[in-house]
Amino acid sequence: MFDNPKKDWRMYVMRAPKVILLIGAISGLWLLLIVPFYWGCVVLMATGVFFKLCLRKIPFRPPHVGIVVVWDKRLPIIMTEGTYLLGPFFPLKYTVTTIKVEKTNIDITYPDVRCKARTAEQSKDDAPLAGGEVSINISYTYYPDYNCNESIDRLFAFINIGGHLGVQRILEDMIEEDIRQIASDKSWEEISFAGEKIKNALVKKITGEELGNPETLVKFNKNGFPDVADLGIRICRFNIGKVKEQGDLAKAAEAFAKEVQSIRGKEAKLQFMFEWVKKFKSLADVSGDVAVGLVQVAQKEATKHIEHFEGVSTPTHLAGALVGKFLQGSKGKDKKESEEKGKKKSGEKGKKKSGEKGKKKSRKE
Repeated sequence: MFDNPKKDWRMYVMRAPKVILLIGAISGLWLLLIVPFYWGCVVLMATGVFFKLCLRKIPFRPPHVGIVVVWDKRLPIIMTEGTYLLGPFFPLKYTVTTIKVEKTNIDITYPDVRCKARTAEQSKDDAPLAGGEVSINISYTYYPDYNCNESIDRLFAFINIGGHLGVQRILEDMIEEDIRQIASDKSWEEISFAGEKIKNALVKKITGEELGNPETLVKFNKNGFPDVADLGIRICRFNIGKVKEQGDLAKAAEAFAKEVQSIRGKEAKLQFMFEWVKKFKSLADVSGDVAVGLVQVAQKEATKHIEHFEGVSTPTHLAGALVGKFLQGSKGKDKKESEEKGKKKSGEKGKKKSGEKGKKKSRKE
């Protein structure tokens, strides 16, 4: 921590508040015994005020650590959460700088990222053509590297860079630079499905580590990797979120996707019809046109109108044929009804005559 801790005057300054507090307490108690009562009370009260002014708390929720500062100079000493006895006033000027060390999640969207236009006519030797623009969402989690006194230099670097706000600004610029560089060599379709590659490239740029195997990935998600840009942080999560087309490109992409789905739907429908036409032809031994018609009727894409009548040569005679058949049917019905009525009447007459004959015969007898 120090070149020679035993002889460094700042060590005596750090011990001074405890010594002053101890002397004040002993003096106050001693004065209570040998002098008038109020002098001891005054000394004890002054000691209590001193104790109150010297107390400093390093919060644990959210977690913080503190760096010792003596006479406006940072010392390589890290204090964890708790309550400490310091000396924040003249002549001691012994205090602590607190730093929030909880994991911080940052979510950024980079708009207007220009992609490369890939065309079939463009060769590798041609200059790249500018394509459409997309917005890319990126989120990452970091925390200050505060591994007690082992990483004090990294914690100093974190403070020198501007703390959380400075780190976030620098990382935002670093990521944007790499994102635009990667997008300049890929089309928007490739960017949309290259999230894992972009993630690996950015993590390697920030930490120098490659997420190539499961063990490295577990270590990355658990404790994170220290950055290599001297920011004093550890990156423990990195994710490429939504890649969204912008402006006319978004409209064109949506129209293209709908057209592709429509074509796929038509292909599936034709394939279905083809299979069922083959089945109808093999089972019913019908022609292809008839089989197609049956499939269309079954799918309710067409209706079947029966226009063929026996004795009708052309569709123009359809109305006449219908009327003729109707009239023939009605005449036959009337004739049948008249015959049935005649039979009933004759039957009733026969019964009546036989009854009268029977009555006459009985009278004679």
